[in-house]
Amino acid sequence: MSEAVLDGREDQLSGRSATLARYASTLTARPWALTRELVGELAAHGLDQAAIEGATGVVAVFNYLTRVADASGIEFDYVSPLPEFKPALERRAVERPDRAFWPVIGPEFRTFPAFPALTEAWQRWHKYVFDTDAPLTRRERSVLALAAARECCDRWRADALVASEPADDKERLLARFAVKLSREPWRMRPADLERLRTHGYSEPALLHAIAVVALQNAESRVAMGRGLGEAGAAQGIPA
Repeated sequence: MSEAVLDGREDQLSGRSATLARYASTLTARPWALTRELVGELAAHGLDQAAIEGATGVVAVFNYLTRVADASGIEFDYVSPLPEFKPALERRAVERPDRAFWPVIGPEFRTFPAFPALTEAWQRWHKYVFDTDAPLTRRERSVLALAAARECCDRWRADALVASEPADDKERLLARFAVKLSREPWRMRPADLERLRTHGYSEPALLHAIAVVALQNAESRVAMGRGLGEAGAAQGIPA
């Protein structure tokens, strides 16, 4: 299954696995385009609301982890039976729709009701990443999160952060970093971090900047998965 997904051969998977792969791909590359019909396919293959919520969490967490790895330059240091993954560096991200078509999904879809322990841990991490004063200021964190939310077409979160529009060259540098890491993480290079270093950001600050962008991408996908998918399914697609 893993090799088929890596090679883009989802059609060779079983119906349930193929649908899960399509769900993960859509929520990763085009979260704003998720449809209740796709979630309905998951339900038709026997996944209930808790299982779909769990799948959403897995996709969101890996959108976090891969961005941390891509931005920080983490490489494999263990033996794996899977073929070596080589990103297609020439690949470009899909175009974002106009803001008028961004979904508006509120806070009620940004947690995991079926998994209280996960919700509690996630909220603690959210508070630490977004509401800590050092080594980045809260303002700098909001600048990064705003850019990331916009790249995810997450209108509710972007509107909540609108006061953090970049106001100077240093903030615009942070926003550009967030845009690239959100839109095309596979194209991140050491030079992206070096530009931040030359503007005075310490190594701990760089790690926090990566975490802010990665977590916003993850949280926006939780919102899209639950708000567009689960809610839509609950409104008319049979389990």
